[in-house]
Amino acid sequence: MRLKDKICVVTGSSRGIGEAIARGFASEGAKVVITYSTQKERAEEVAQEIGAELVLHLDVRDRNGVRDAFNKIAAFYGKINVLVNNAGINRTADFDKQTEEEWDEVINVNLTGVFRCCQEVLPFLTDHGRIINIGSLSGEYGGPRTPSYACAKMGVMALTHNLARFLGSRGICVNTLSPGIIANEFTEATMAPSVRSLLDNLLLIKRAGTYADLVGGAVFLASDESAYLTAQTLSINGGAWVR
Repeated sequence: MRLKDKICVVTGSSRGIGEAIARGFASEGAKVVITYSTQKERAEEVAQEIGAELVLHLDVRDRNGVRDAFNKIAAFYGKINVLVNNAGINRTADFDKQTEEEWDEVINVNLTGVFRCCQEVLPFLTDHGRIINIGSLSGEYGGPRTPSYACAKMGVMALTHNLARFLGSRGICVNTLSPGIIANEFTEATMAPSVRSLLDNLLLIKRAGTYADLVGGAVFLASDESAYLTAQTLSINGGAWVR
C-alpha cells in the first residue's frame, strides 16, 4: 500500500492512461478523485469499481471550471497530495496539413491545460506532494506526424522543469512520465504504415506498450520512494528513444 490514504487527482481518468493510473493508485491504497470532460457515465463506472468517493467534471480548457473542481476536492478531503495531469487530445496530420485551429486546440488542452491545473492546485497541494505530468515519446522524438502534439508535450517537459525549480523548497517533486507507443484504438486508426515501420525499427523491446506498462512508473513517482527525484522525464517507451 505505497500510496495509502494519499489524495490523488488524475485528470482525464475515465479511460485510457488516466484510468489505468487511477486503478493503479487505488490498488496501492490511494483515495483517487476521478475526473472527466465528456464521459460522465464511464467515469462513474470507474469510480464505482475502484471505490472512489469523488467524480468531478473537469475540462482543462476552462479556468473557472478547473478552479471549482480543485475547490470541491479541497472542501471534501482538506488537501491534495498528488496531481496527475493526464487529460489530452491529439490531431494527427503532416506538418503542411496541420491547421491553425487544430494547433490551437491541442496546445490549449495539452500544454495550457497542464499550466492551468498546476496553478490552481497549488493552494491545496501539500508540502512533499507530487505533480506528475504526462508527456509523450512524440515530444521527445518530434512527431513525426503530430506537430502540435509534439510541441505541446515538449512544452510540458519544460513546464515540469520550471515548476520543479519553483516548488523544490517545499519538497514537492514535479516530474514527467513519458509513454512511448501504446497499443490502443487511436494508435491503430491514426498511425501511418511508414511511421509504424519506423517505430518497429526503433524499438529495442519489439512490441507496443500497454497501459499496464505505465502504472508502475506512475506509482513510483507518486510514492515516497521518489522523494529525491524531481524535474525529470521518466520515459517508458521500449527503447524507442534513448537520450
